[in-house]
Amino acid sequence: MPFKRPAPPTHGSSSNTVLPASKRYRSDAQSSTALKDIKVHIVDAKLDGNTIGELYELVERADGKLVADVRDADVVVTSIGMRKRLERHLDWEVAVKKAIVTPHWIRDSVERGETQPCGEYASLQDLHDETVQNCPDSQEQDEAQPEAGPSTFSESEQNQLPSPPSSQSSSSQTKAAYRKGKSTKSSKSVSSSSIRSTSIVNIPEYLLPPNPPIPTDISKLDYKSRYACCRPSPLVCPNQGLVEELNIIRKSREVEGEARSALSYERAISVNMILHTAYPIRISSLRHVKEIPHIGEKITGLVQEYIESGKISEARVTLASERYQSLTAFTAIYGIGPNTARTLYARGLRTIRDLEVWYGIRPPDGEEDDEGVYAQQLQRGIVTVEGSKRRPARGGHGGAEVEDESWMKIALGLREELEIKVPRDEVEEIERVIGQELEEVQPGCVWTIVGGRNRYRRGKPMSNDVDIVFTHPDAEKVKGLCGRFINRLYERGFVSHVMHLSGFHAHNALRTTHWDSLEKALTVFTLPEDSHFAQDFPVGKEGKVQRRGVRRRLDLIFALPDVYWTAVIGWTGSIMFQRDLRQWAKDKKGYKFDSSGITRRRDSKQLFPKSEKDVFDLFGLEWVDPVWRNADA
Repeated sequence: MPFKRPAPPTHGSSSNTVLPASKRYRSDAQSSTALKDIKVHIVDAKLDGNTIGELYELVERADGKLVADVRDADVVVTSIGMRKRLERHLDWEVAVKKAIVTPHWIRDSVERGETQPCGEYASLQDLHDETVQNCPDSQEQDEAQPEAGPSTFSESEQNQLPSPPSSQSSSSQTKAAYRKGKSTKSSKSVSSSSIRSTSIVNIPEYLLPPNPPIPTDISKLDYKSRYACCRPSPLVCPNQGLVEELNIIRKSREVEGEARSALSYERAISVNMILHTAYPIRISSLRHVKEIPHIGEKITGLVQEYIESGKISEARVTLASERYQSLTAFTAIYGIGPNTARTLYARGLRTIRDLEVWYGIRPPDGEEDDEGVYAQQLQRGIVTVEGSKRRPARGGHGGAEVEDESWMKIALGLREELEIKVPRDEVEEIERVIGQELEEVQPGCVWTIVGGRNRYRRGKPMSNDVDIVFTHPDAEKVKGLCGRFINRLYERGFVSHVMHLSGFHAHNALRTTHWDSLEKALTVFTLPEDSHFAQDFPVGKEGKVQRRGVRRRLDLIFALPDVYWTAVIGWTGSIMFQRDLRQWAKDKKGYKFDSSGITRRRDSKQLFPKSEKDVFDLFGLEWVDPVWRNADA
């Protein structure tokens, strides 16, 4: 059968996925030889006619060769992201010998005038390494790659530190990464440019990250400021041991409901997280303590004790107490805050086992669960707790207070899995799967991984859960998208429990809580059996196993495009950084700020920043990259 090229795309198309080639690329790209002599096979599945026509035109324009037989191809282009689906269209033994990439590899290669590295565009995570190895440019890349060696920086270069890239790739490759909505195995750190999109087409510039990333000028930050948003706070400080001792006392004050005292310790911890280039020595005398701002007499005494003995006796006594151990264990369960924890302790509960019996998810001692009644509670499928009364814990560190017990039981029953930390590469795999599914529901969305407990974006290697903020250039397409997307994830078997589902509600300038007005879904998410991160889990007493990913807490936050950047900042953290950013906005500028937006207090006028840096500019602050916002323990 002859290889027939479909009709070129119609320039009047209203597709949300692509634009006509004539509008996407400069006219001088017509003479490009970016794909010269590279044999390309395009898998038509999941591509509409306009997209197929566009890709064919680009390959021919760039001197590439379209081939009908996949066995003849150097590169296979597909929008399929799962092995089982790809095997419907080509043999797996053939696939492992090819570079399998997304359509954006063609687009970016033509636009930039040179063949792009295939690894950044790998369509299947299962074939990432094979795609890198089989890429037509792999040999040239290997030859051109310089040997890694130690790097040295002058003092001025150290002061002007750039935001860490989202991968080891160049800025152009980083841009390609969020164009295709994929993450790569080479990712090491992430910053404000960690924004992905299902499609670059029709995305306004103000929803895209700066390229190159904006550097943080540490020399302009004030480590003596009382506001954490004015100070650089690293991931690890030279006084980490002291910070950890103080944090035990802070946690004790928090679970006991002593919010004001807990805040004092939190501030002391925050100022001890000062960047080592600004405060380069380990605290070893009271003279050093006097140089640290905002440390009161009580905490000064504790610091002196630590200097002399290497520990703080109050922290040691607290850590060994049964009450502290019980309350901190209880508040580690999602949905149980300090108030509920203290109530449970007063009723005589001391251990997690006591909680399991109290909430009815384990039989009491001496009783058998022969019929599996208790285990069945966690196998009921989706459990949605809509409109449940939820109160953020004061201080922000403890678990949120939830008056409906349904999701407390779920979190407690799944505790062992939910407590397992999430590595960065698994966060990126979850993001990849989410991006593919979102494309099916609503193309053209933009999103940023902000954390698990706000950790990911601030450079921490492990997260407690995964938080992603989404938007779409068309505000009407964002409204209601959260609910529709959750239904999709449930139908596909990725989400088993929805512990909170909320929609947008009108902006309220008088709102006093920080539980914002964005659309949110707080879920339990599981990667599929064909994921790199899948494991065998026992099912029942018959010795059967189920292959799947570890259950993870996944929070999906949907913001209107006008408040996308305030949502990203608000969900990035750290808690102390956010608290002081709100306080600075109030004290210095007369603004009310949180994830939902910025409001001028004197007349309730809303302000809509066009970038993350715009928020800092509006508040008259120096830009602080997320990796310098770790103002907590």
